[in-house]
Amino acid sequence: MKHTTRLRVNIDNRVVGELGVDRRGRIHFQYDTSWLKTGFDLSPGTLPFNDTVQLSPEPQEFNGLHGVFTDSLPDGWGMLLMDRAFLQLAKWQRNEITPLDRLAYIGSRAMGALSYEPAIPLSASSDRVDIALLAKSATQLLEGETPEVLRQLQLQGGSPGGARPKLTVALSESSEECLSGFNELPAGFTHWLVKFRSQEDPQDIGRIEMAYADMARIAGMDMPECRLLKVEFSDRIDEYFAVQRFDRESSTRYHLLSLAGYVYADYRLPSIGYDTVIKATRQITGNMGEAEKAFRLMVFNVLTHNKDDHAKNFAFLHRSGEWVLSPAYDLTFSTGLNNQHTTDIAGSGNPQLSDIKRLARDCGIKRWKEIVEQVSVTTERWADFARQRGVSVVEIKRIESELEKIAHRVLRVS
Repeated sequence: MKHTTRLRVNIDNRVVGELGVDRRGRIHFQYDTSWLKTGFDLSPGTLPFNDTVQLSPEPQEFNGLHGVFTDSLPDGWGMLLMDRAFLQLAKWQRNEITPLDRLAYIGSRAMGALSYEPAIPLSASSDRVDIALLAKSATQLLEGETPEVLRQLQLQGGSPGGARPKLTVALSESSEECLSGFNELPAGFTHWLVKFRSQEDPQDIGRIEMAYADMARIAGMDMPECRLLKVEFSDRIDEYFAVQRFDRESSTRYHLLSLAGYVYADYRLPSIGYDTVIKATRQITGNMGEAEKAFRLMVFNVLTHNKDDHAKNFAFLHRSGEWVLSPAYDLTFSTGLNNQHTTDIAGSGNPQLSDIKRLARDCGIKRWKEIVEQVSVTTERWADFARQRGVSVVEIKRIESELEKIAHRVLRVS
């Protein structure tokens, strides 16, 4: 098996451009002339929309790739699956796998609309997906074992980002039937992302994230449809959090650009503030209403102790010819680094109301006080949302205690 040195980048079977490697090992990209005439800018302001050959401006942080193409690669869980696949296919160790090799492995399975050719051929034995079997296999893999259905696990779980094990699947309206989602969907099926537990997660993690999704929707957030999937094992019944994919609508794929890919921010470490999130949102969408959505997301994250709010947890969609802030995702109780927000608020990792006010003023958010009040009234009801979703009393009280501390710190007169 040879390393990949050239890849066509496509959207909806149209050539967008080409990625290649020069003699010095540097990755370059060039838009296709036909795409320049009839297509759109993949990353406005950070990937010039012209016919020049463009090297990535940040080779170290993004492994030589341009930010928008780095978004097609997974991290954490997906990389573990991919590394195992290359070890089986080519006997390559992690350090031998190039970024273009990884994109060829992803092929048409990337999140968003981009696909890459020629792709490394991968196939599953069946279009049917057994979530219980794959959940068990994910646990085995995390424990260092080699599961029997590794190939299907690599196919269904090798493209989403994040540290927790995930699957991309197609679910029926009742959630009773599950398909791979890589072929044309039968009537009544839609695209979903299913999350399993990591080794560090509490037993209730799926129910907790579902309660957070309910709370976010009532707090005025733009949320995709979410479900809890009951999965039966021989010795127990688990509930997994599932979210409908907002980058898919039937056979339509929407181009997705993370904030990390847009501004070349390292999502692994604290590298940006919410001023960057809000100003970038206004810049790429040209819409102050979208910037307010980003501010509301910030307030929700602060008041709900969602501190793993890194640069890949904000994204933009290109839909119907315009850019919009994506629906919110990865909303759950988390501690971040050193129990501080990964994305700071006016320089603070644990902000007070004065920090929120200062950021609102700097970003031109005039309705900031109204938004804070709307979100706070909802997040005060955490226990109600959690009980409705069957979260254990222990977890309800644990999270409620932390949320009360935040409310006291943030919402007191300052």
